[in-house]
Amino acid sequence: MKKWTVIPAVASLAAVGLFGCSSESADSASVISVSDGEIQSGKVVPVNVSDAKAHLARYRHSVVDSWSLTDSSSVDVDSSLQSDNFAVDADVQVEDDSTYTIASAGVDGDGDAWMIQVEGGAVVYSWRHQGNGVWNKFKTDKHVEKNALANVRMERAGNIVVFWVDGAIVAAFQDDSGKELKVKGKLTVGFDVLVPGQCHCVNGSVEQIGVENVDEIEDAPVDSIQVVDTLMVPVDSSVIASDSVVPDWIAEWNFNDSANVGLDATGNGHDAAPGEGSVSTIDGIASFDGASGLKISLDPNIRINDFVVEARVKPTKFGTMQNIIVAEPPGRGVDGWQLRVDEGVLTVHLRDAENSYADWTVLPGKEMALDEWCEIRLERNADSVKLFQNGEVTVATAYKGDLTQMAYDWSIGYDGMQQAFHDRYFIGEMDYVRFGVFKGFTEGAVVTKNEWLLAAWEFNEPTFIGLDRMANNSTKSVVGNPTIADTTVTLDGKSGLPINLSKTFLRNTFAVTARVKPNEFGEMQNIIAAEPPGRYGDGWLIRVDDGVLTVQFRDVDVDGTEWNVLKGKSLDLGEWNDIRVERTIDSVMVYQNGERTAWAEAKGDVSQLGYNIGIAYDAVNQAKHNRFFNGEIDYIRYYGL
Repeated sequence: MKKWTVIPAVASLAAVGLFGCSSESADSASVISVSDGEIQSGKVVPVNVSDAKAHLARYRHSVVDSWSLTDSSSVDVDSSLQSDNFAVDADVQVEDDSTYTIASAGVDGDGDAWMIQVEGGAVVYSWRHQGNGVWNKFKTDKHVEKNALANVRMERAGNIVVFWVDGAIVAAFQDDSGKELKVKGKLTVGFDVLVPGQCHCVNGSVEQIGVENVDEIEDAPVDSIQVVDTLMVPVDSSVIASDSVVPDWIAEWNFNDSANVGLDATGNGHDAAPGEGSVSTIDGIASFDGASGLKISLDPNIRINDFVVEARVKPTKFGTMQNIIVAEPPGRGVDGWQLRVDEGVLTVHLRDAENSYADWTVLPGKEMALDEWCEIRLERNADSVKLFQNGEVTVATAYKGDLTQMAYDWSIGYDGMQQAFHDRYFIGEMDYVRFGVFKGFTEGAVVTKNEWLLAAWEFNEPTFIGLDRMANNSTKSVVGNPTIADTTVTLDGKSGLPINLSKTFLRNTFAVTARVKPNEFGEMQNIIAAEPPGRYGDGWLIRVDDGVLTVQFRDVDVDGTEWNVLKGKSLDLGEWNDIRVERTIDSVMVYQNGERTAWAEAKGDVSQLGYNIGIAYDAVNQAKHNRFFNGEIDYIRYYGL
C-alpha cells in the first residue's frame, strides 16, 4: 500500500478522505504552464544559481514539523504553515513518469493554494491565487530518476522560488506578480484532492518530509565585549625574514600636496580622486570629517594577491564600520579585502569569491586608542596574513585564496560603493597610506589573542530564561518546561530553547564555552546546535552522545553530506563539566576542564547557516531521535574570533 498523509493546516479542519486514485495529470484546463511568453512578460523571471544563493543567504528557517512515514500512515497535526514564505523538503521515490504529488496545500478550498509534484522526472510547482481560479505551473528539467530515492526541496523566500534536487539548486525564478500566497485549508503529503478520482498517489512514496517557515534575518547591529584570551598565537619562523622587509611600493598617498590631496607620490599614477565630501590636508596630514573620502581607480597592477599595506592613522571618533583603505565590492560574489576600524578594533576582512562567495573572513586585531597615532602594517601572501599595530603582531594566521578577481574601485576613508548598511566613514587624521608588493614576512613578537563575546546565555533571570546578556539573541520562546534556580537552568529531557538565527552566527571562526552537569545520558543530547535538518547544508553542533562530548562541523561545499566528527572524553555524570570548543581558520580544538581532548584540521567555511539554533534540544524537529539534554547548564557563551 502506498504512503499518504493528510495534515490539516488549520486545527479545526477535519482530515481529508481519498476520492479514488489515479496517476493522470490534473485537468489541463485548470493548470497553466509558465511559457516563454509569460517569462518575457516579466511576471515570472528565471534566476541564476548564484543570485538565488545570494538571495537565500538573507533568510532563516524554522521547522514547523517533520515526519518519517511508513506504509498506511496518516498524520493529524495542528500546522501553522500559512506564511507566504515557506519551504517543503522531502525524500521521495517515483516509479514511472506519470504525475506524483509530493505535497499540496489549500487545494480543497477556493483560495490560495500550491502543489509540488514530480512529473516525467521534473519537479513541478503549481500555484493559484484566490479569486481567479487559474493555476500557474513552473516545471524544471528532468532531475529525479525513477525507482531511486531523491531529496526534493522547494523554497519560496520573498518573490524568489528555488528548487533543489539532492542538495543542488536545479532551478529558480522570480515571481513579479506582486501577489502574496496565503494558504488556508489542508496540507496533504503523498497525494492531492484537486480533482476527484485523481490523487496522483499510486506511483510513488514519500519517506520523510519537513515543512518550514522562512523569515528574513534581521539586520540589527551587534553589541560585543572584547575579551583578551591567554592563549598564544605562534609565528611560523620558517616564513619570517631576518630583517624588516621593504616592499616595492606601487602607490603611496602621503597627503603632502594640498592642491592634489590624493596624489600618488610614487609617480605610478594611482592618484586618489575626491570621492565624497572634501578631504583637506595641512602639513602633510589629511583630515577626514566623517562625510568625506577618496576613490582609487581599479588598475591591473594593483590587482595582486601578495601585497603589503601600511598606514599611519589617528582616529578621533569610533563607529560601527570605518574604512581606512578597502578594495570592497558592493554586495556578494566578488573578491575583495578591507582594512578598517570596527567599534574601535582594527580589523582585516578578506574574501575569495570562488571559495566563500558571499562570506568575508574577518580577522580582528587590537583595539585602537582615540586621538593617538597608530602605525599599521598588513602583510598578505598566498596562504597567510600578518597584521602589525605599532610594531606588535596582532594577527598571524593562515588564509589561502586568490583575491585578484576584483571588479570595483578602491576607497580611502569611506565606502565608495555607497552600500546601504552603515556609512563607513573614517573620522580622524591620516599621515599616509601605502600599497606595495609582498616580499616576505616581517619578524614580530608572539601576541595574545582577542575574542569578542557576542552572545551569553547565563540563566540568571528566572522570569526571562532565554535572556542573552549581550541583548542580541535573547528568546522568550521555550520548549517544554525549563526552570531556573541558583543561576542555572534545569532541563528535564523534554525542554529546550530555540534561538532565532541572526547575523551574529554567520561566521566561520568562533568559540563556544559552556558549563554543564548531565543528570542522565542518552544516545544524542544537544548542548547547542546550529544544525540543518536532513543531510544538506552548513552546520555545527556540540552535544553528548552516550556520555561522550561530540563536536561536528560541515561545509556543504567541501564536505558534501558528511559531517566532520570530533570525539572528546566522557563527561562526568552528576558533576560540572567546563567545555570550550574553538574553531579557527584552520583548526578545531575541544577542551574539557582545561584539558585539550580533541583536535582536527579545519577546512572550508561553515558560516552559511540557514536554520534557527537550539539550546539543549533539536530546534529543527528531525524525526530521528529527540536529542534533548537532561541535566543543568550554568551558561553558554558564544565568541567571535
